[in-house]
Amino acid sequence: MLRKLVLALVLFSLILIVVACAGPMSTPAPTPTPTPPTPAAFQIAELTINPSKVNPGEEVTITAKVANKGGTEGSYSAKLGVNNIAEVVKEIYISAGESQTLNFVVSRDIQGTYTVTLGELAGQFEVIKPAELTQPTKPTTPSCCGGK
Repeated sequence: MLRKLVLALVLFSLILIVVACAGPMSTPAPTPTPTPPTPAAFQIAELTINPSKVNPGEEVTITAKVANKGGTEGSYSAKLGVNNIAEVVKEIYISAGESQTLNFVVSRDIQGTYTVTLGELAGQFEVIKPAELTQPTKPTTPSCCGGK
């Protein structure tokens, strides 16, 4: 019986040594999954209308800045409206974190105030009545110089 006890003690000691040498049993940390980039997200700002008053038929330049605040490249469809009627549509591609300036040129022949919309932005320009031309007066000859 003493032999069995010694054998069990030796076996138990060997198991303890093997476990101690193997180190702690832990599972490896999971590899983090990369977060996918956010989709393209566009912001339009800085609408300018120049000049704000024109004669009939004169050009008005409309500009705005479009920025891509998202994490991927994307396309933006810029729709310029004048008095709630689609005037021009431009498709632009913008890289993530970048911006572009849009330029539009319009003209109107009829006097009035026109509302411009681009995205959520709005502004106005006015076609004014052209200044009436004044007829030049007939030159007069001074009476001192023989003119009648």
